[in-house]
Amino acid sequence: MLMRAVFVVSLVAGLAACASSTSDTWTKPGVTEQQRGRDTLDCLTEAKRVTSGPGGPVQQVDQDRYRRCMTERGYTSGPAK
Repeated sequence: MLMRAVFVVSLVAGLAACASSTSDTWTKPGVTEQQRGRDTLDCLTEAKRVTSGPGGPVQQVDQDRYRRCMTERGYTSGPAK
């Protein structure tokens, strides 16, 4: 159970790091920070790809798929403030 929790936390942290590698901020009128966080995590999870690598499985985020997911949920991206 502990190993599963560590894996989930690592996955979320890794996916969040991939999403924050862009300089854009996602905004949507009337959305709370909590809802934006959930939508971001959902879209990151949806856009995740796992490929094999020399050191084992590698997780990557398909940035186009991630952006499309966020846009479909009503968000717009712009420069970080």
